[in-house]
Amino acid sequence: MTESHVDVYAHANPVFVRAVREHGGRPEVLDVGCWNGTLGLTLMRDANVVVDGIERDEVQAQHARDNGYRRVDVADLDRGVPPADGRTYDFLLFGDVLEHLIHPEQVLEALTPRLKPGGRAILSLPNIAFAANRLTHLLGQWDYEDYGILDRTHLRFFTQRSMVKLIEDAGLRVVRIDGYVGLHKYPWLIREPLRWMGRAWPSLFAIQIVLEAVPAAISAPHKD
Repeated sequence: MTESHVDVYAHANPVFVRAVREHGGRPEVLDVGCWNGTLGLTLMRDANVVVDGIERDEVQAQHARDNGYRRVDVADLDRGVPPADGRTYDFLLFGDVLEHLIHPEQVLEALTPRLKPGGRAILSLPNIAFAANRLTHLLGQWDYEDYGILDRTHLRFFTQRSMVKLIEDAGLRVVRIDGYVGLHKYPWLIREPLRWMGRAWPSLFAIQIVLEAVPAAISAPHKD
């Protein structure tokens, strides 16, 4: 909970949920930076998954275990990824975590070999090129906040183009791009048109961009 009393962890990103649910079966998922397990809990309910996690905070890691995660490794990813112990996954999920790391490309590259054949990585990253940010930056403003795109704990900032480069440098290939706007508490007449704009032009109107990727050697149709 932030000082402004906005619980930024209260909602699972529906783009993640949709992508995993489309897989069918009982996929195994690694939730990287899982925090309290909100995402995994939703996936267990809606997509019949088995979820492992990696989390830096021991207290939040225990919350994730209590929420039904099979296993949660406590690790500071800036110091390296925990051992795989032979586990591989249908999905690697990076929900709002890579922007907090010093070398996100190294973490992504280190975890990519844990994908099963046919597996996918899904990443959400804040979009520094969001339309409102472009305007405030043009006016010479860059004010850190308690949450959101300019969260004061973010170490790295990305546009859609640099997100794709990050993924490609890790040996993956982007096969789908979606925009995410949120706005859960806004009236429908405001929320839905803005969500449509975020999906249609994510590089301009999405606060987060969600990218789905496969190992570069794998051929898969592009869906965006």
